[in-house]
Amino acid sequence: MPPLSLNYFLINMKFSILSLLVFMLVAVSTCSPLSAEEEEWQHIYESDGIDICKRVAEGSKFFEFKAVGNLRGIMSEYVSAILDTGEHPDWAPRCLEARNVEKINDQEFVIYAVYAGIWPTADRDYFARMSLTLDTPTVRVDIERVELPNTPPVATDRVHIPYMKSCWIFEQINQDFTRVELRAHVDPGGWIPAWLVNWGYRTIPFQFLKNLESQVDKRSNRTSPLARSSAITH
Repeated sequence: MPPLSLNYFLINMKFSILSLLVFMLVAVSTCSPLSAEEEEWQHIYESDGIDICKRVAEGSKFFEFKAVGNLRGIMSEYVSAILDTGEHPDWAPRCLEARNVEKINDQEFVIYAVYAGIWPTADRDYFARMSLTLDTPTVRVDIERVELPNTPPVATDRVHIPYMKSCWIFEQINQDFTRVELRAHVDPGGWIPAWLVNWGYRTIPFQFLKNLESQVDKRSNRTSPLARSSAITH
């Protein structure tokens, strides 16, 4: 038997590579592609039934985050807790001050909020438009930073957040639990490095949902059983 030539090995190598490429193309084409939503969100944390995800926001060095959980309490109490701006310091993590500035209509308000900075960073504040949307079976509350033409006087030692867009989505899943989803994309401004802000997304969204659940429990205890029963049926 004559010795195998170099050309023989090269031909067989090319054939093997071509076969592998064909196999990979067939495998990819027969797999069901993920939806854009599933491809974009990356799960990063889970605790106590609450899932935290992040995704890259186009044109920004800061991640957008999403927190989702089925929390105890009725949907109307969750919506009321969000719309009750003055009570945000009672439950929102690091919230020092929150108040309504202007009522646009029954579904839209302008609010002002202040959040404590972590030493040595300064406190952050913003004005935002809060809008309520009813889309059965869900209720959505959007909060987006706005520039006011005549900004009311505020403390000058605070950093004004240059960009903030968030939303709360609520859906009653049974008489005892509400599906709560929080999405937010924030540029805190100032000199805080992006990696530090993005790292905080592992815990801050979780704290928002857990604190909100506790606040709803407190509000429910202040509401009569008859009122709670009526709220469920509406």
